[in-house]
Amino acid sequence: MKVFKLSALAASLVCFAGVIQAQNAITPGELAKNVAFTSPFDSTAVDVASVMPKQKIAYVETTREKRVRVLWMTSILAMGAGTAADAYSSWHKRESNSLLASSNGTFGEKGVAIKAGIAAGVLTPQILFRKHRDWHLAFAVSNFAEAGIFAGATVHNLNVK
Repeated sequence: MKVFKLSALAASLVCFAGVIQAQNAITPGELAKNVAFTSPFDSTAVDVASVMPKQKIAYVETTREKRVRVLWMTSILAMGAGTAADAYSSWHKRESNSLLASSNGTFGEKGVAIKAGIAAGVLTPQILFRKHRDWHLAFAVSNFAEAGIFAGATVHNLNVK
């Protein structure tokens, strides 16, 4: 009887070791893909990926991506403010840019409409491609550059009588 218990214990230890060895370490967030579970009594393996349905794991935004997204949103506000300040500082003053000048040569409704159209033309692709997180930094740089140009134009316009 002792021999039977010892042999049963040895067989169960070998089976337990085989099951543990067949288990692959799964990283957090990873569904058990391509992990083959084998039975100690059967030599056939079951592929888990073919049995279990595929599940998508939610995307979690990293800290850097969040900072870049906030920077991009801030740059949109800066560009809008710079455009508005430039338009306000030019209102009813002589316009040297003939494209923005009204029929009497001053900056008016026509100039505001063109400036708003340019701002909308710059922001539309950014809104359309907002899901491309790797482009947010480039968008932010271009928006801040445009805001700086308009801020410089605002300072110039404020010094013009």
